[in-house]
Amino acid sequence: MDELLQWLDANHIDYNVRKDVIFVAGWGKALFQDMTKRDHIFKKDSGDNTVFSCIENTDFLIADEIFYVIFKFGNRFYYQDIRESKPNFQLLKYIGAAKKGTIECDFYPLGIHTGYELLNGSGSLANWCKKAKFLGYKGLGIADRCTMAGTLDLQREAAKLELSHVFGYSLTISVGDSKVGAKIYANTQRGFENMLRIQKVVCVDREDGIIDYAQLVQYADGNCLVFDKWSGQWLVENDDKIDGFMDAFEGFVYFQVDTTEFRANRIDEQTLFSIKAFFEHFYMFSSVSGEFRGYLHDLRPVLIQDVYYLDADDWKNKVVLNKVDTGAAHEQSFNQYMKTLDELYDEFRALFSEKYGDDVFFDMCESTAEIAENSDAAYDLTDNYAPKYRMTEDEVVRYGDTHTMFCELIEDGFKELVPKGQEKIYRERVEYEKYVIESTDNVDYYLITWDEVNWAKKNNILVGVGRGSAGGCVISWLLHITMIDPIKWGLLFERFLLPERGGLEPDDVTIIGEDIASSNYVELTLDNGKIYKFDADAEFRVKRGDDVIVVYADELEENDDIIWDRKDELFTINEV
Repeated sequence: MDELLQWLDANHIDYNVRKDVIFVAGWGKALFQDMTKRDHIFKKDSGDNTVFSCIENTDFLIADEIFYVIFKFGNRFYYQDIRESKPNFQLLKYIGAAKKGTIECDFYPLGIHTGYELLNGSGSLANWCKKAKFLGYKGLGIADRCTMAGTLDLQREAAKLELSHVFGYSLTISVGDSKVGAKIYANTQRGFENMLRIQKVVCVDREDGIIDYAQLVQYADGNCLVFDKWSGQWLVENDDKIDGFMDAFEGFVYFQVDTTEFRANRIDEQTLFSIKAFFEHFYMFSSVSGEFRGYLHDLRPVLIQDVYYLDADDWKNKVVLNKVDTGAAHEQSFNQYMKTLDELYDEFRALFSEKYGDDVFFDMCESTAEIAENSDAAYDLTDNYAPKYRMTEDEVVRYGDTHTMFCELIEDGFKELVPKGQEKIYRERVEYEKYVIESTDNVDYYLITWDEVNWAKKNNILVGVGRGSAGGCVISWLLHITMIDPIKWGLLFERFLLPERGGLEPDDVTIIGEDIASSNYVELTLDNGKIYKFDADAEFRVKRGDDVIVVYADELEENDDIIWDRKDELFTINEV
C-alpha cells in the first residue's frame, strides 16, 4: 500500500484512503489488491473464459460502488474496471482531478515533442491531451522538429477533451554565416498555410533541414517566432537583426526559457549561459529606481519546456529512441516531461535570483497564453478535401477536363490490353468500376496515381506490379497503374473500393439515363443555375416536406429537393 500511495502522490492524483479502499475525487472508489498474495492476474470462470483474478467477490464490490481494482504489475500500477467481464487493464494515471497546487495563472504547455518526431519524441497525442486536461491546463501545443505530422491528431484529440490546440514547429534558421534554433507557432489560418510552406522548404526543397532568413520572413505572416533556449548569446551578438524579425512577425517574437535540468553539466551550462545572456542584455532594470522597465526590442521571454515523454518515470523512452536512431542518447534528462505549475515555479525559483521576482515567472506564463489564445489555426474537418489533378496545357487542349481525360485514358488502355473476343466481359466490369470510382469522387485520385506511376516508369524507376488492393481493379490495370489483369486471375474490385464507401444507393436515388428524343418534356432549373430538359415520364425521387416520394417529371413542384445519384450529382448535371 505504501508504494501505491507514493505512486498516487507522484502522479498528482487527489485521493483519500480507508484501509485498502482508495477514494479518488471525480473518479470513484477502488480496491487495492496486493498481488504478492496471488499467483496469477488471470483466472478461468465457470464458462472457461479468461477473467481478472479478483480476491473479493466482484458482485459485493459493485454493490458498494467499488468499481475498480488497483494492482501492481512490474514497476507500475494499473486498474481494472470490474464491471467489464473481459480483462481491460488501464495505467493508473490522469484519473479524477489533480491535487490543487499553490501557483495559479494561465499557462499552456507549448513544447511537446510527440511520437511523430521519430526516434526522439514519444507518447500518443491522446495521452498528452489527457494529461494536460488532468493537470487543469486549458490547452497545449506541439513543437515537433521538422515535421507537422502530428497536427491533425492534436486537433482531434484536443477537441475531444474541449482543449485548445496550438500548431508548433521546431527548426533551424540560417542568418548570414550563422545559424539559430527557433520555434514557429501558427496564429491564424494564413499562418498555418505559411507553416506548411516552411515545412516544404525545410523537408523538400533542401537536404540540410534548414531555412534561410529571407525564406522564413517571406512566410512570417500569421505566425509567431520563439528563439530557442540555446539562442541567448546569438541574440546578444545579433542585436541589430532583431528588429527585422520583429517587423516580419509583427511583434510576436519571444525567447524560450527552459528551466529543465540535464544530466550533463555541459548542457546545463549551455542553457544557463543562454538564459543569463538574454536577461543581462534584454531585461531592462533600473539600478537607480530598482524597477523593471521592460525588454529591449520588446523581445519577451516565454516559459516553454521541451518535453519528450509524458511523465518522469518515462525518461528512458528518449534514451532508447535516440540509441535506435544514432547509437547514442543526446540531451539526456530525467525532467523533460509535462509538469505542474508548482513544479515549474520551483524550478524557476531555484535558478533565478531575487532580482528577477515572481513577476518574471508570471510574465513568461502569460506569454504562453498570449501565443495560445491568439491561435485559431485549424483543419477544416467539415468535408473531405482530396487533392485535384492539375492538367498540363497539352492535356487541356486534348481532353478539356479531368473527367473526359479519365474516360479516354481508360478507352486507350481498353483497346491496348483487353483480349480479343472478351470485350463484353471486360466492358461490363469497366462500367461497374467506373461508376463506383466516379460516384465516390475518386477520378482525380486515379489521375494523380496514373501520373506518378507512369512518370516513374518513363524515368526508369521501379514500381510494384500490384500496388496492394488496387490489383483487383481492372481500371488500374488499363491505366498501367498495375500490371495484373484482375479478371484473368479472379481478383475482386470490392477489396479495393466498396460502393457503400460512397453512400451509393442506386435504388433510392434519381438516376439520369441515356439521352432520348422526346417532344413531351419538362424544363427544370436546378440550383447550379442551368436549365435541363427531361422527358415528362422521367421518374424522380424527391424529398417533399418530411416525406420522400417518387414522382414523374411533370409532377415536380417548385420546392421539391431531388435526391440525385452520386455520380450524376458529381458529373452528369455539371457537364451537360
